[in-house]
Amino acid sequence: MANNTYTTYQAIGNREDLIDKIFSVAPTDTPFISAIGRTSAKAVHHEWQRDTLRKPNKANAAQEGAPATYMQQTPTQRLGNRTQIIQDTLSISGTQSAVRHAGGSEEQRLKAKKMVELKKDIEAAAIANTAQVAGSGIGARQMCGLAGWITTNNNLGKGGVAPDPIKNVAPKGGEKRDFSEALLQDAILQAYTQGGDVTMAIMRPRLKQQASAFEGNAQRVVDVGSNARAATMNAAYTFYGSDFGVVKLVPNRVMADGVDDNVYGIDPKMWKLAFLRGFHSEELAKTGDARNFQILCEVTLEACEERSSFAIRDLN
Repeated sequence: MANNTYTTYQAIGNREDLIDKIFSVAPTDTPFISAIGRTSAKAVHHEWQRDTLRKPNKANAAQEGAPATYMQQTPTQRLGNRTQIIQDTLSISGTQSAVRHAGGSEEQRLKAKKMVELKKDIEAAAIANTAQVAGSGIGARQMCGLAGWITTNNNLGKGGVAPDPIKNVAPKGGEKRDFSEALLQDAILQAYTQGGDVTMAIMRPRLKQQASAFEGNAQRVVDVGSNARAATMNAAYTFYGSDFGVVKLVPNRVMADGVDDNVYGIDPKMWKLAFLRGFHSEELAKTGDARNFQILCEVTLEACEERSSFAIRDLN
């Protein structure tokens, strides 16, 4: 280098090289609520009805010419769940709104980020909440999730007790055991016997790794055409060929970190998210030199027919 060469180490006015993008590797997928339907709620206690058929009677034989007799009819069963307000807030100073910065509008970035975070909160609540809470003037309402709704088809550890959604009683934990193919087969059989058509099972990623070794696994990838993102997500699925149909085994990252250790097999047609208020952002009263926003929705889980699904509980 020549003497007195002027370099970047001496220069004062060189501009920064900060690209106009912000990167994140945080997972955004919500397999359960993305698979089920949507409906509307009209009150904070959302209700629906279910019915069932009587057991087959192999002795159903009428005498020729006999008069008709009338059997007592069973009424429908009325069920309900509480809506839960899922919300978050943000506050942006006037100065931050005025300065030039990379990544576009901070207000829009933070709002979009909050929407994704709230969606994951709904996924966690719709799975792991074990009972509903009516709420009060000093307490918040809470929906009951899969953990508290699936009462009929359960595979439990020793001492475990299934929940009672009618009485709003949470499940009781039992002795922990390893996830096995025998447990999965038993749970699928229970749901099938009740009339369920389980097509999807969600579980924490570590349990999905164990399930990948099951002998009934049928295939590992799905042809999704040109949708590269879908191809990436579907590559994580395993399709388990049971005696009663193919069940997609799906890892759920929201269930990791101790949120829920159970495995849930669901018929997506029998579960819905019921929105009393959809996602919306509202600007609140200004505080000094700052603009304040609240983003929220009010929603509950509609368990159209929990007998369609299963839960394998008390897993290591």
